[in-house]
Amino acid sequence: MSYLFRGVNEELYNLLNGKIQPKSEKSGLEFPSYVCAGDPHAVCGSGVVAGKSINNTVILHQWNQEGYPTSGVSTSPIKERARFYALEGGKRSKGYIYTLSIDLLKKCNVAIYRVKDFATYPAVPEDDEHILVANNFQEIPIAAIVTIEFIENDILSCSHFPSGNAD
Repeated sequence: MSYLFRGVNEELYNLLNGKIQPKSEKSGLEFPSYVCAGDPHAVCGSGVVAGKSINNTVILHQWNQEGYPTSGVSTSPIKERARFYALEGGKRSKGYIYTLSIDLLKKCNVAIYRVKDFATYPAVPEDDEHILVANNFQEIPIAAIVTIEFIENDILSCSHFPSGNAD
């Protein structure tokens, strides 16, 4: 595997000015998270551990796809999965797919965490999700981006009518 892919919808791409960065208030904050007994995700067998650890954050980042805020960004080695997320499964008409070089990510000191190496039950196993964390816990360096591809979905699943009208 030489590349990871990230798909974002057009709105997020514009909001972040084409940058790859965490979407949350956790941007700029260190990656490890605390988990304590009684937390909703402190489930036996989930892989989380008591206290502060990177392990916890990797698991929480992808937990039930609930959008737990972390300083990481999701990627996949499978380009079609990035396309799926860029177009939100067919709900969006436009998006972008970033191609990131693993070698360049490493040279830029970006940590790469493969979810299935941490989570007992990944939320979406077919994504083979890899979480990227910049060394400053913010933007992924532009030097690691090989390409940014604009994509369009000509047929939206929510508005396509074979006869050409809604009647």
